[in-house]
Amino acid sequence: MMTISFEDIFDDVTIEDALKDLESKRDSCGTDGVYLSQLREYWEINSKELLEALRMEKYEPGIIREIEILNGKGKRRTIALYNSIDRMILRCLSQKIQKECDGLLENNCFAFRDGFGVEAAVKLAVDYMNDGYTWMAKYDVSNYYDSISVSKLEEMLKNILSDAKLRRLIIKYLHPEVEREEGSFYYKGTGIIQGSSLSPFLSNIYLSSLDREMVVKKIRYCRFADDICAFFKDKQEASDFYAWLLSKMSNEYNLHHNKEKSGVFEGTYQQYLGYQFIYSKKNKCITAQKPQRKKPDQIYHAWQRNAIQKIDRDYHIINDGILTKRDYNVLFDNENGKKYIPVETARALNVHSNITFSSDFFRFVGSRNLDVNIFDRYGNYVGSFVPAGTGFRGRTMLRQAEMYVDTAKRIQTAKAMEIGSLHNIRANLRYYYKHKKTQILKDAVDKFSQYIIEINNSKTINEMMLVEARARELYYRMFNEIISNEDFHFTIRTKRPPKDPINALISFGNVYLYNRIATEINKTSLDIRIGFVHSTTNRSQSLNLDLADIFKPIIVDRVIFSLINLKMINANDFFQQEENGGIYLNKEGKRLFINALDNKIYEKQTEDNHPLSYETRIRNEVQKVFRLVIYGEKYKPFKY
Repeated sequence: MMTISFEDIFDDVTIEDALKDLESKRDSCGTDGVYLSQLREYWEINSKELLEALRMEKYEPGIIREIEILNGKGKRRTIALYNSIDRMILRCLSQKIQKECDGLLENNCFAFRDGFGVEAAVKLAVDYMNDGYTWMAKYDVSNYYDSISVSKLEEMLKNILSDAKLRRLIIKYLHPEVEREEGSFYYKGTGIIQGSSLSPFLSNIYLSSLDREMVVKKIRYCRFADDICAFFKDKQEASDFYAWLLSKMSNEYNLHHNKEKSGVFEGTYQQYLGYQFIYSKKNKCITAQKPQRKKPDQIYHAWQRNAIQKIDRDYHIINDGILTKRDYNVLFDNENGKKYIPVETARALNVHSNITFSSDFFRFVGSRNLDVNIFDRYGNYVGSFVPAGTGFRGRTMLRQAEMYVDTAKRIQTAKAMEIGSLHNIRANLRYYYKHKKTQILKDAVDKFSQYIIEINNSKTINEMMLVEARARELYYRMFNEIISNEDFHFTIRTKRPPKDPINALISFGNVYLYNRIATEINKTSLDIRIGFVHSTTNRSQSLNLDLADIFKPIIVDRVIFSLINLKMINANDFFQQEENGGIYLNKEGKRLFINALDNKIYEKQTEDNHPLSYETRIRNEVQKVFRLVIYGEKYKPFKY
């Protein structure tokens, strides 16, 4: 039994060490509102009262906030956030008690101890196996912290700590009041808290009697917290021990095994604590080594560059994984590793893969006005999460609706947008005519000049739409004149599903642009549902479709032509065919195309001696519409 006392715990040296340790952590606070950066000042002001309350056993721990986190494999884990003062008290307790009670633990216990650790445990395991003990009985506890019997733990503490006041303080922390994420409260009666600095020590103490029993039995084993691995010369011995351990853990410790990680195995080529055991024929011995990790996908590097540039960016998530809130950032987590997405440099998240969202993710991105756009596996737009309160101010919506129902004003604006769209298509055709000099392209350029005149003379929206339909049909026929790659033959525009690689690129690129523009619209008070060219019916978005038509030829189409003509993309490696007969970009194709579109978006051109990117031009175009609606300024579309 240890004679450590209450006064030993809260001496000046221990308190100072605890304060320094917490000051090195990320700044945060619990339900008391005291941030770690304010803790020293708070303690200096209130230490006398707090220490007196602790001595008189009148101090009550604060409410713990419970949050759920997810790891890269989708496993959910609940951790607890303590008040800053409670974190300091627990740090004082763990610093002294863990050090004083370390001598009570066996040398085969390797977790949370100075001078021990993973490497020491693996080294001992290698020694056992090279001595001929190559059969493993592995036991991994399922939900260890949550399954620990608090009543049994309290009895153990009575046999370890002689100071009753100290024991009662620790027991208060074993029965805390907890606030769930949805706002309800409960008192914890089973298991110990994950997130407490005292919990690692308590978890070691809980199985310390099992350690002693295995040492008496002369079992060769290693225990790292709840991960037990014993070594034997033959399979039957390992099986007998494993059966004994199953019964022991269930009946005496109220613990149960993780079936996927537990069992009897031949040691070579097994893993333990992240290391793999391999027999070397050359050296005639068993060694341990870390399995080679997969190289992180390229998308991470692209994110890193975006963040470093510190400009507004859209993040595209192609790989499967988990999105969650971590501190003040968004964390993407999967088997390849973790990647923080700083909200300060992000404008929108575009999800093109299977993603699990944590419960607090949308609440966090909503507070930071970050749009989240969701796409299905085919690149079709599914929907968006737009933060509550974004845009949609009443005055702007009413003015926008008035312009929509005023036929003359709507036609005037729609004409400008349609003329801008056809002008930019004609600019594309002129560009490629200069390089190819074919009569077909020259005739198409002349025809588009006629279409622009027809749009200008149109009396109704329907007349304009019919002209636009003829113009786009001619434009798509010119794709085979522009594209110099026999593998990409274009016949007709097909959607839902796209029937060939070019249609797959057009559909994906258009959706990319729609959402790029939608993000800019949502930053204003404009209502994205009310457009001028596209009718406002039951569709959730119209205005971004109007503006996208202006930029499609010079952003999306130019990128498609470049990728194909420069043979940066091929029809075999970057596309996949689905059961519905559709052709879609695969994951590699999406990554390549998105990177190319991003590069185009940030490509700068000089206008009036000022370099402007397409990103800026899109933002300016949205602002033009805003000024049209609010101030009545004449709208002039961007023309390439």
